[in-house]
Amino acid sequence: SRRPGELKGRVMMGSSHLVAIAALAATVGSADAFSQPHGFVRTSLKAGAADLRGARPALSALRMGGGVPRVPYKAPGEQGYQFMDIWSRLQRERIMYIGQDLDDEFANQMVAVLLTLSNEDNKAGVQMYFNCPGGEVRAGLAVYDTMNNCGFDITTLNLGIAASISGWLCGAGTPGKRMALPNARFLLQNPKLEDMGLSQQLYAQASDVKIEANEILRMRDKVYRGLMRFTDRDYETIRKDLTRDLYLTAPEAVEYGLIDKVLLPLQRTDEEIKKYIGESQANFGRI
Repeated sequence: SRRPGELKGRVMMGSSHLVAIAALAATVGSADAFSQPHGFVRTSLKAGAADLRGARPALSALRMGGGVPRVPYKAPGEQGYQFMDIWSRLQRERIMYIGQDLDDEFANQMVAVLLTLSNEDNKAGVQMYFNCPGGEVRAGLAVYDTMNNCGFDITTLNLGIAASISGWLCGAGTPGKRMALPNARFLLQNPKLEDMGLSQQLYAQASDVKIEANEILRMRDKVYRGLMRFTDRDYETIRKDLTRDLYLTAPEAVEYGLIDKVLLPLQRTDEEIKKYIGESQANFGRI
């Protein structure tokens, strides 16, 4: 039912789209491909072909579009660069960043990454950076068991907040390599219903409620005994401390035994450090 002129216009529009796509493909790997918002390219097909024949401009170090930032990466033995999300790029350097609630899905990803890194090199250490508001205890225990079964050292660093099971995992790193930045905080808590993947209110028969209550008590016992290993404190002290939420600053976490050092930037002078933390520097280290 279309007029011949209309059909011809649509065909010509389709060919112009093909030219634009060809220009985009020709500039992949060049700075032009990432200089415009959302990766749109404003270049001609001739310019793209020239880039393929000659030397390409240097890649930009970071692509900040919508969503996760992407950075260039050149794999060993490869001639060209590939762009990947920044979290995968960090994992190539054996750095894991925990920056969200530690639920089952995220814990599965962490376990998979740990197993992959262990398969690649079972001796080189791994660094875990925490800025995590909490998570589920069962998910954290899966990560903890995987950490213990890997042969390499694991350095833990609290960048901002390590709450609930993430604070517990921060203390589960290799002794001597558990650290935090000066303004970081820790929050240690008793496992609750929501930490077990359940709703805050449980409606069931009395026998079913008893089963869930016993399971929560069993999980609390695991958390207490884990903190006993991490901090060298006795069971009753930890049980009393976790009767209510236990907030710890970075220096307090060192005194509690949860971590080993508080890191300060290397460029600070001794006078600046004294102004920042006082005369005593026993629990502070340098990055």
